[in-house]
Amino acid sequence: MNTYQCKVKLEVTKTIKTTTDVQVQATNAYKAKLQLEAMYGRGNVVSAPILLSNK
Repeated sequence: MNTYQCKVKLEVTKTIKTTTDVQVQATNAYKAKLQLEAMYGRGNVVSAPILLSNK
């Protein structure tokens, strides 16, 4: 499994929104993006997944 990092948008309150880096494990960048979209919503993935470690 590879570890990827990506920026996602989070809604803290109704008026406060922020972006944060999250890490996810997946076999490739496409599957990492799909997993992040499933967890945070399709429009909330801000950047492309970046490979951090290869295992």
